[in-house]
Amino acid sequence: MLNGLEIVRAGGGDLDVVLAILDGAAEWLVSKGVVGPWRPGSFSRQAFAIQLDRGEVYVAKLGEETAGTITLQWSDELFWPGAPSDALYVHKMAVHPVYHGREFGIQMLEWAGRMAKIAGKKFVRLDCLATNMKIREYYEKAGFIHVNDVMVAGWKASNYQKNLDPDGQSFAM
Repeated sequence: MLNGLEIVRAGGGDLDVVLAILDGAAEWLVSKGVVGPWRPGSFSRQAFAIQLDRGEVYVAKLGEETAGTITLQWSDELFWPGAPSDALYVHKMAVHPVYHGREFGIQMLEWAGRMAKIAGKKFVRLDCLATNMKIREYYEKAGFIHVNDVMVAGWKASNYQKNLDPDGQSFAM
């Protein structure tokens, strides 16, 4: 826990707040002119309820307030087809706009790295909209390396990974 931020597995009562944070992040992206798959109201309540039931959704708490959300998966055939099972995959990471600038996103990524290491994984992998240069720079500053670009649902995504074992080999597609 750094700066009072604690990341915990989301429970059934967190579904509305998780969707609200994602919608807030989507609204913020739209306000910045970022055109992509994250649009207000585009997140499936049913899909998130399933992921929540599987224990994949986490919330970043600052006291009683939920400052962000992150989803962790052990495989990702959609964005990383054929990748070995040596990674943890980050999805739907968002920080509530009122908490921007406090490095909570970086803390969530570092936490994901610790979770991956505990599980014996060598990498943390994620994807982002290829045309969003700000988020790409953000991930690169956080130590992620661009691996490749893929087309998913009509959008070009950039795949990134962070090597948790500096002496290990990177996955190349």
